[in-house]
Amino acid sequence: MNYKLNNVLSFLKMKLKSFNLLLTLILLSHASLFGQGKGSIAGKITDRNNNEALIGTNVLIVGTTFGASTDIDGNFIIKNLESGSYSIKISYISYKTTVIENVMVKTGETTKIDVSLEPATTELDEVVITAEALKNTEYNVLKIQKNSSSIVDGISGEMIKKNNASDGSDVLKRMTGVTISEGKYAFIRGVGDRYNNTMLNGASLPSTDPEKKSFSYDIFPASLVENVITAKTFTPDKPADFSGGLVQINTIEFPNKFTLDLSLNSGYNSNITTKNFHSYNGGSSDFLGVDDGTRNIPDIIGSTRLSRGTYSDQELANIAASFGNNWNITSFKAPANSSFKLTIGDKFDFSNEDVLGFVASVNYSSSSDFIEKQKNFYDYTGERYSYNGTNYLQSIMLGGLINVSFKFNSTNKISFKNVFNQNSDDETLQYLGNYRYAGQYREITSLRFVSRSIRSHQLIGENFFNVLNGLNMNWGLSYSRSDRSEPDGRRYIYAKSLDTPEENLRFLLDQSISTRFYSELEDNDYSLNTNFTIKPFENPSSPKFSFGILANRKARVFDARMFGFRNGARGDFFAEDSILQLSVDKIFQPENINQTFVTITEITKPSDSYDSDQKVYAGYMMFDASLFEQFRLVTGVRYEYSNQNLASQTITGEGVDVHTFYRDWLPSVNLTYLFDQQINFRLAYSTTLARPEFREIAPFTYFDFVTNELVKGNPGLKRSLINNYDLRFELFPNPGELLAVSVFYKKFQNPIEQILTASSGNEPTRSYTNAIDATNYGVEIEVRKNLNFISHIFQNMSFVGNLTLIKSRIKVENTGSNNFQDNDRPLQGQADYVFNAGLYYDNLPIGFNASLVYNKVGQRISAVGVNDLGDIIEKPIDLIDFSISKKLFDNFTVKASVKDLLNQDKIFIQQTVSGDRVAELNRSGRVFSLGLSYQL
Repeated sequence: MNYKLNNVLSFLKMKLKSFNLLLTLILLSHASLFGQGKGSIAGKITDRNNNEALIGTNVLIVGTTFGASTDIDGNFIIKNLESGSYSIKISYISYKTTVIENVMVKTGETTKIDVSLEPATTELDEVVITAEALKNTEYNVLKIQKNSSSIVDGISGEMIKKNNASDGSDVLKRMTGVTISEGKYAFIRGVGDRYNNTMLNGASLPSTDPEKKSFSYDIFPASLVENVITAKTFTPDKPADFSGGLVQINTIEFPNKFTLDLSLNSGYNSNITTKNFHSYNGGSSDFLGVDDGTRNIPDIIGSTRLSRGTYSDQELANIAASFGNNWNITSFKAPANSSFKLTIGDKFDFSNEDVLGFVASVNYSSSSDFIEKQKNFYDYTGERYSYNGTNYLQSIMLGGLINVSFKFNSTNKISFKNVFNQNSDDETLQYLGNYRYAGQYREITSLRFVSRSIRSHQLIGENFFNVLNGLNMNWGLSYSRSDRSEPDGRRYIYAKSLDTPEENLRFLLDQSISTRFYSELEDNDYSLNTNFTIKPFENPSSPKFSFGILANRKARVFDARMFGFRNGARGDFFAEDSILQLSVDKIFQPENINQTFVTITEITKPSDSYDSDQKVYAGYMMFDASLFEQFRLVTGVRYEYSNQNLASQTITGEGVDVHTFYRDWLPSVNLTYLFDQQINFRLAYSTTLARPEFREIAPFTYFDFVTNELVKGNPGLKRSLINNYDLRFELFPNPGELLAVSVFYKKFQNPIEQILTASSGNEPTRSYTNAIDATNYGVEIEVRKNLNFISHIFQNMSFVGNLTLIKSRIKVENTGSNNFQDNDRPLQGQADYVFNAGLYYDNLPIGFNASLVYNKVGQRISAVGVNDLGDIIEKPIDLIDFSISKKLFDNFTVKASVKDLLNQDKIFIQQTVSGDRVAELNRSGRVFSLGLSYQL
């Protein structure tokens, strides 16, 4: 169905109507409604040479009428200041005037500044002292948002702590318009991972998953994050491969003085307090998130594929015996969840202008989770299978960071930033139920260990040259690498006929069912960028011109092997049927592994490995100018040349070479109307793109143990182009407060969708396809407000909330292989709404903090059904987290928290001819934790 512009406007008008009255009232009364308490600035002014007090020194707040004079002891105090950041001008006859910038004032507190003035010589110069802004505060993030050339949202390290976020996915789901899928992948403004991008300290990152372009945010510890800024609109100085948002993660910088932060936490999951935990014997280094070699392919197996044509039956039996007999499941009491973090930083002043700073951090966490599951699948004939299951999951996260920065003179800075994170999931997954397609009752067991790591090294420079009225240059060199290893994924099934339930279960000795799976992924990212900004005229308000270049290369190597166990007798039935009724560890005892009973074959396909790379070369020009004093125009164009190459083989061994290249001119216009010091109106247009991920164009097909489905790539995918339109209103009534309303509209050409179909063996299969076009439009509302306007009783309380309402339509075309159930539907992964709310209490004098946060995401299509298979729909749930903390003495803080208070079931339904049926259900439990931290 073709949606015209008036349909879109009608939707937006309907959604905005209920907010018109509220918005009008706030605009008319924001000066009083958003008022808040007062603070003070106090200090002492002395002579730098003899340290004597200076009597009668003028101390003024720049841009205001507030000020004071020092008394007989050189002391001053300026009271009744609203919280925020100020510049202080200090002047005294025969002394150099000094300006101190970024002086922070907080409600109910007195900010202390002591200044030594330098006697004037022949010239009365003005000395400007810039206090280092704290980039992890809410105030600073909102300042970035207010002064940005584009539409951005942000969350600070300060707010991350209040929300009790443990990793990057916890951080992002509290941001406006962001939802998290599968616990780690971000959807922004209703569009999924392929339409979003991630940068770390200004440099691109490789994917952490072979399936998706997306960065797995759960691998990144929240404690290493200084702030996260998400750009919702494109400017030419940023990569163009996003439409929903560009997530910019900035790690912690060095402090202004020596700091030490140590924290310890312990907790548990309510689902496993009364249950034994199931696992298996792993390796000695599993606690570090990496396998020690225990799960390696046996040394006897080389690179040559195992087959009867290459090896004799006896040799194959010997190889089968070389695999460890580690199929059995053990039961034990689950350990408590635990974590620790240590951060050290310092700054060294070599002169008035030369400063060296560093910060180093290490963190570790270990958690155990138990998830009760249901997994069902339906086609036009009815139920295909129906299982109840359990998933025992042990997760490890180990992270480290070392950042070093050197500022030499006041105009040059160089930084070397390094991040490493290691993450693993060790799963024991069991399903019990009916597989009606084969007429069997089955008990399925999967043992799976997945290890992921990412490391990033960045050399970043900032330079200023006194030419052309000032030339700013920033540049960066970066190398990042992500690895994903899945060694020795084991799967086996016991079954019996549904017609003879009295029978004993028998082990299915079938090479496609009793398997051991190995895969390795290495993804490398190399990047170079240089940016220049000049002011051609001396006038401070003159326009700025920016231009720059980028060269980026991503290279991936993926390899997978699968081995299946089969009947060595070459007959239709096992020679000793009674053996199949034994437990799995007894079946794989050495005496049963031979030419007659159990042997092995390799079922690896030629398509199970691929090499790929992507090169992007880009250049841009951008113009930033003030027009008629109240308008700011940022416009320009970016040119990107890209090519993707992939080499693999088909299932039959024929070569597959995918080569695509594009040349794209990508314009951008961002116009800001500065109504006054508190209000911005923004209008933006841009063209961006989305390229298919390597995995999506790879012809490789494999079985996903967790989803119980096949996954297959599509070499014929095209890149998508997106036209983006944005309108935004922003009100910044007081420091740390915000009201923002945004309207957006996106038009997609060739959008990429994940689809669900059936393989030739009637197994559910996920793949990818290009639709014809799609639209995505909606409204975002964000509020951050101190509640002291209600009463002084609430002066320590604040509210943060955001709501996103989204609609989308996609037009798809039926083909011979893909016949869609609904040719006119929402985008896959797009939720109707996203709502976040948080109530925060911060009592600084007594050091007590509490937070109650809520999150809800509307229903969304998890997978699109084709060829008589209905769509899979993820249903909404309510998430509530609560945390409290109390400062003890001067340096200790104790904190308690609970996540997912309501513990609602996570439900996916499948649309069928007989109505909606439950396709998947997950019940994961509440998580309680208690921690102690020490800060110096």
